[in-house]
Amino acid sequence: MTIRTFWTIFIKILGVWLVLDSVTVIPQFLSTLFFTDSNNTVQNFALTVALLLLTIGIYIFILRLFVFKTAWLIDKLHLDKGFDEEKIDLNVPLSTVLTVSTIVIGGLMFVDSLPQLCKQTFVFFQQQNVFRESPTSGWIFFELVKTVLGYLLMTNSKQVVAFINRQITKENDTY
Repeated sequence: MTIRTFWTIFIKILGVWLVLDSVTVIPQFLSTLFFTDSNNTVQNFALTVALLLLTIGIYIFILRLFVFKTAWLIDKLHLDKGFDEEKIDLNVPLSTVLTVSTIVIGGLMFVDSLPQLCKQTFVFFQQQNVFRESPTSGWIFFELVKTVLGYLLMTNSKQVVAFINRQITKENDTY
């Protein structure tokens, strides 16, 4: 494996990890947007919307740069320069590494969200007896989606890797 291949794999894994982490950040912004007090001014609402759009824009930029424009990023940062040896002795194909990393990321999402889903469901049923309208019902849906997304990443990693590989070939064709 060359140094450039190593950096390509590392940056793509980091990009996928950061974008999947947005699954937690963006709903928190949306809940802030929808559950603001009626005393807030239009300026506070506009600031919240601007921050939400900025956050979404940053995550889209990270996804595009780290996952789909990796070669450009390596060239601009000169990450493959200054090494004594050109090759690292690992004979693992890129698709295998991406498959394993997708499974690991999906597993971490699943393991992180399943206990929260159980907790939020328990709190929902506990508060349903006291309060008719529960504020935790939105978080139950969020944790359910995150759990299902983690499960799907673990079980459908080959399709995710095929999509990334198609984007890599498109990127290489443009150079």
